[in-house]
Amino acid sequence: MEKMIRVILVEDHTLLRNEIVSSLCAEGFEAVGVGNSTDLFLELLQKPCDVIVMDIGLPGDNGMAILQQLRSLKGQRELGIIMLTGRPDMGCRIECLAGGADAFLIKPVEIDELVAYIHNVYRRIHSESNHFSSLKWQFQYREWRLICPSGAVVELSHLESEFLRILVENAGNPVRRRDIIGVAFRKDPIAYDNRRMEAIVSRLRRKIHSQYPLSQPIKSVHSVGYVFTDSVRTL
Repeated sequence: MEKMIRVILVEDHTLLRNEIVSSLCAEGFEAVGVGNSTDLFLELLQKPCDVIVMDIGLPGDNGMAILQQLRSLKGQRELGIIMLTGRPDMGCRIECLAGGADAFLIKPVEIDELVAYIHNVYRRIHSESNHFSSLKWQFQYREWRLICPSGAVVELSHLESEFLRILVENAGNPVRRRDIIGVAFRKDPIAYDNRRMEAIVSRLRRKIHSQYPLSQPIKSVHSVGYVFTDSVRTL
């Protein structure tokens, strides 16, 4: 028997949430709806899901903040995330995809289109999961290169290479911002402008996504720093 795909819709507009959930259930999904990040994580604690469909403009923690939290957690490789927004601008799209979203749709979205995206994201993630564990990133520190599991090469700047070095050395564990600044960048953490590091990370994520959109190994850890979540070895 084919597995029923479990979907959680995160949408604060009650009528719209109920309408989409009802339509997804009619299409054969196990779908539930929540209105905020607290209810989402409570739902995930009760029962894991396959795909999250999430509006960006949520009260409290917005969709981007929730996306970062989800992608910073271990064991979330097989979780698909589709972002919904009423803002059709390229900057928002890039931010979502670089942050780890699997797809980005403009509201109002047709149910048939959403259904197709859910199936596509689910198939892609689970077709990769059978062999992905054997694939590793390779970090060439001296050559300033990051080799994707596919073999694609990400050319790095000096600061990007130093940033990756401390993350790769602590792969799977969060590295504090002050350690990145003090140890990797050799700067004073107190005087350093954090926006400079955010710009470095954003640029690096875009580089990685352009070469290997299937995974974003650099995740933000709220109020702590960053973590390299995937398997990696240094050459």
